[in-house]
Amino acid sequence: MFRKILVPFLFFLGGLTTLSWLNLWQLDLSIALGVSARGTALMITVIMAAITLGALWSGRRLESKPPKNPWFFYGVLTVIMGLLAWLPLILTSVIKSGDAAIYQAAPFLNTLFSALMLAVVVGLPSFAVGAVFTLMGVLAKNTGFRLSRLLAAKIFGAAVGTLCVAFVFMPGFGRIQSGIILFGIQLGILGLTWFLGKNAGATKPKSKGDSKKQRREISIISPRVAVWFAALAGFATFALQISWFRLLRSAWLNTVDSTSLMIFVFLVALGVGVWLSSRLRNLGLALSVLLALSAMAIWIGTPFVERFDLWGSAGGSYFGRVLMKLLIALLFMGPGVAVLGMALPWLLDETKSPREWAKIFGIHTIGALIGSLSAGWLLMEKLGPVKTSWIAGIVIVIVAIPQIRAWRGRFELLVPSLMILIVAWWADSGIGESRTQGPTKTLRDPHRVITHKQAPTSTTSVVKTKDGMNVLYIDGYAAGGEFGVNSNYLDAMGRLPMLLHTDPRDALVIGFGAGQTARAILDERPERLTVIDSNAAVFDAAEHFKTNRDVLKSDHVRYRTTDSRNWLRRTSEAYDVVTVVPMPPFIARTNSNYSVEFYEELENCMKDDGFIAQWFPIHLMTPSHSKAIAAAFSQVFPNAILWFDPSNVDMNDIPQQGILLGRKGDTEWELFPGFSRNAEGERPLDFDTVNGNVFLTFEEFAAYIDGVEPVTDDNQILSYDYESLHRQDLSKRLFSGENMVEFFKLKKQFKESQSE
Repeated sequence: MFRKILVPFLFFLGGLTTLSWLNLWQLDLSIALGVSARGTALMITVIMAAITLGALWSGRRLESKPPKNPWFFYGVLTVIMGLLAWLPLILTSVIKSGDAAIYQAAPFLNTLFSALMLAVVVGLPSFAVGAVFTLMGVLAKNTGFRLSRLLAAKIFGAAVGTLCVAFVFMPGFGRIQSGIILFGIQLGILGLTWFLGKNAGATKPKSKGDSKKQRREISIISPRVAVWFAALAGFATFALQISWFRLLRSAWLNTVDSTSLMIFVFLVALGVGVWLSSRLRNLGLALSVLLALSAMAIWIGTPFVERFDLWGSAGGSYFGRVLMKLLIALLFMGPGVAVLGMALPWLLDETKSPREWAKIFGIHTIGALIGSLSAGWLLMEKLGPVKTSWIAGIVIVIVAIPQIRAWRGRFELLVPSLMILIVAWWADSGIGESRTQGPTKTLRDPHRVITHKQAPTSTTSVVKTKDGMNVLYIDGYAAGGEFGVNSNYLDAMGRLPMLLHTDPRDALVIGFGAGQTARAILDERPERLTVIDSNAAVFDAAEHFKTNRDVLKSDHVRYRTTDSRNWLRRTSEAYDVVTVVPMPPFIARTNSNYSVEFYEELENCMKDDGFIAQWFPIHLMTPSHSKAIAAAFSQVFPNAILWFDPSNVDMNDIPQQGILLGRKGDTEWELFPGFSRNAEGERPLDFDTVNGNVFLTFEEFAAYIDGVEPVTDDNQILSYDYESLHRQDLSKRLFSGENMVEFFKLKKQFKESQSE
């Protein structure tokens, strides 16, 4: 009994470490190569291709030269994978410097360079992942376990690994120590495989060859049909993952905890399907029938998934809402994913040799790659996530139903399939046409969609609210808009650093939004203004915001779609003024736009007397996060001040929108000498108002961040610590008020110390 439990547990640990490493790779490479649709697609392609090659190599190797101790071989491959998994982190600096050098010398070679680097840093460990998978079949055969059962254990482990990275490893230990823990687990797997290999004869349970269940197994699926079903399952699973995840990112916001919950639900449903596959197979059901049923389940679930945002965020505890999200997602997403997940283990259980296992798994992986890329790069943009989900079901029906031998059986499945698809079409909520997704009351109220674009990595909309305001939404979050005086801080983000400089000629804006910040800088008459944003759709949406006054059409302005850290690494330019207006700190992967390393890269691109402005929204940050961001900023720009927009306040008249202002170097500077220059048009705020709203002076700012741990690429405080994960508990906390309590306490203590 002990060994019966130990074998599945071994594969559970393998799944946990593999998925956890994948999450860490994405984090490392988002810093090394930037966040872009092309980069994401390239990484997926390399990983899938490497896994396929690893499986095929392992299949040939296991047949031509079987290892004497397959258990120990499995453990060795796992440890090799763990060693290679450090490559993305170890080679980060090499990737950064190489990318910058190649971009400046021959930009057209950057994609090739990225592909080569990915082939090394994630291709090699992914090759080991594929090799391990094929070896699972040999171990399943030797122990008497069905391969589907071991695969289910691995998938359940992957689901738990997703939560471990988000809720345990990264919050408690940071990036490097998380990797050490994962490698330690893989060393433990090596120890377990040594034990099982030493006692191999005792691990095989009693044969069930004469059991009633095995006598009732259905006939072997033909090789041609097996190939089609393997590719179909991979295609539909990943296309569905892309489309449903896009819906959930807008409904739940693109945060680390929400993303982890999405992946967890998907993997748990897959694991359940894998676990049940052998039972249903033994009942004599046809796989083609089950696949057709999965299409029906997808069409039934999609109308509910697309409406997750309409239900709003219920009150109560954070974990209560997490549990509710899990239950709702499993209820409406689980059946379709679970039934679809039965295909691969079903086919694997019908194959008997390593080469056959490798072939089926490789074809499934290729299908997954095609599904992922076609959904993300073609179907999503042309049809949107809802219709992409329908397409996944339609492809399943087109392939599966013709494999049913009896015409009556085909008709009995085709008719209800068409009826359910018609109901799904009728139940379409009109995302992108009559409404935009987002977990806010503004989007639950009547609004008009002005423009809507689905890109490979984000959803961008401009809507007119019932109050007549134009608002920019990115993945369900209000990333900019025209809110009257409440938008003054966007003007100040660009204008204040320009007014701090005596002669600003070159300016850089990171994060375009609705364009007010870029317009404010241009009004201060620089010679050149560069605007960068990782989302090309915001530039297309600029024409819908009058307050930017067609800033992108100016001869003094150029704009580029690129990741901020990519640009800073690649550019040879130096700037007098830099303004940073990224997505909020709690959005996934924005930690890298608030970290010490990011500010160091910014400083390298600034002239000696350059000034910088950083958005500092205290209504979106806990006090500890506010201090951590300020500490990171001050570590690179030691003489810094904090300014508040007097017109943007909450219901208690507490300021919400802050701006961190700093200068390159450690010398103090004069406040706002630029008011002596003429601007294009009238400035919204005069000198007295601007100067009077400096809230923390140089000395007070230094006291504010004294002894505080700054945000870094390693600790990922903004994305992964426990306050990040719990920050959505808005029913109980008012962050602007909490921050103000800290500020006034500091000012009181500072005043008392000065008087002494």
